[in-house]
Amino acid sequence: MSVDEYEYDLAISFVAKDESLAAELADQFEGRLRVFLYSRKQEELGGTDGEQTFNEVFAKQSRLVVVLYREGWGETPWTRIEETAIRNRAFDEGYDFVLFIPLDEQPSVPKWLPRTQLWIGLNRWGINGAASVIDARFQELGGNPKIETLEHRAARLERKVQYNKFRDRYLKSELGVRTAISAYEELAKEIEERVPALQESAPSLGISIKQQRFVLVLLSSGPALRVNWQGRFSNVLDEAKLEVSIWNEHPPFPGIQHWERPHPISTIEFLPDILPTEEACWVENYQSTREPMKSKEIVEFILNWWLERALNEQKA
Repeated sequence: MSVDEYEYDLAISFVAKDESLAAELADQFEGRLRVFLYSRKQEELGGTDGEQTFNEVFAKQSRLVVVLYREGWGETPWTRIEETAIRNRAFDEGYDFVLFIPLDEQPSVPKWLPRTQLWIGLNRWGINGAASVIDARFQELGGNPKIETLEHRAARLERKVQYNKFRDRYLKSELGVRTAISAYEELAKEIEERVPALQESAPSLGISIKQQRFVLVLLSSGPALRVNWQGRFSNVLDEAKLEVSIWNEHPPFPGIQHWERPHPISTIEFLPDILPTEEACWVENYQSTREPMKSKEIVEFILNWWLERALNEQKA
């Protein structure tokens, strides 16, 4: 394919939870490469056949494809289309046109990807390192990236400065508090809606749920789970946190009395935050390497963490 036949220099594939990371990576190439990032192309794609458009972008129109890979990629409607396009293209061209960036704590790539295929460890190389590898691969494929101009670099810096200012205002506002409370309520509702499926899947655990305004408890024949929103002020998010804990007895809950004060056997704290997309998120306290999570994503993390503990106790 000749140079002019590529509509995009780079296309980035990702699941919804990694949109902010994808945007941060795309920013590295601002003004230098033509990047396809769905969240920034929605106006252009409006009214088109989404399946055909995505297939064309990843199968033909992009010189290089980067996949932000985690478990579940290839299973959502859009990433399933992108995976099919990538595999069909690889059948004709090989896999040189695609780079995988694993994001899970235990890095992995699809089983169908050749073992000789290069993939990037983001924890080791970081965004800047990943961008350098992408630049090199792009040039290996015959691309000629533009040099970042002073104006583009200044614009990228300006976006970061504006986001930091926006985030600071958000964390110190009544709006931030209201949004964080809404995020907790969304999280609690999601857990409540997951309980019937858990009860059906693991009847021997005897799972039940209790909740009041800002505290939710899941009881079982094994350890209990407690999710508690703690907001100290009504106009700022200072000292606000989501405390998630596992207990070997009934956790503290309104109306439940204990002869002795119980103590959790394990606790994780999450702080309320805001993404550059202006969506509420949660960041694990004292853990700088874990990506921010939206409410539905953190539910998956919390329930897996609790069930893993319950499963280990069953084995013991």
